[in-house]
Amino acid sequence: MSKQVVVPERQVSPTRVVVVTLGLIPTGAAAGALAGALGVTIWVSFVDGIRAAMDPQLWTFAGLVGGALGAVLLPIAGFTVLRYVPLGRALAETIIGTAIGGALGVQFLGQGWLVGALAGFGVAVVRLRALAKRTRAAGLNPPEPAA
Repeated sequence: MSKQVVVPERQVSPTRVVVVTLGLIPTGAAAGALAGALGVTIWVSFVDGIRAAMDPQLWTFAGLVGGALGAVLLPIAGFTVLRYVPLGRALAETIIGTAIGGALGVQFLGQGWLVGALAGFGVAVVRLRALAKRTRAAGLNPPEPAA
């Protein structure tokens, strides 16, 4: 006699989706602001020196732009390609990728800091997604999240 395994249907709680989204928006804004400030600091320190990179006005502008983008991009990435990536790792790697991408974009593309930052974010997301997929295939990840 064969035993059949019945897997319960996964249900998405609308309340949990709203709560997670409301948490990801300010987290994404803070991460984007940090990535913007870090990216402009990296670039300016290489071009004009570390003293010029410590300008609060540069940090403010880069932080505002990065914060606005992060508030939109992190929830989108979090609910799509980064579902199975731990939040801390996702934040750390996308912040670093975005900052380095923005610094390289402005250096090599002239006014292409935005293109570079988005490309850096995209590369980080694709890398994290591939690592998560490989880990899940090996059976090392915990079960799927309920959200």
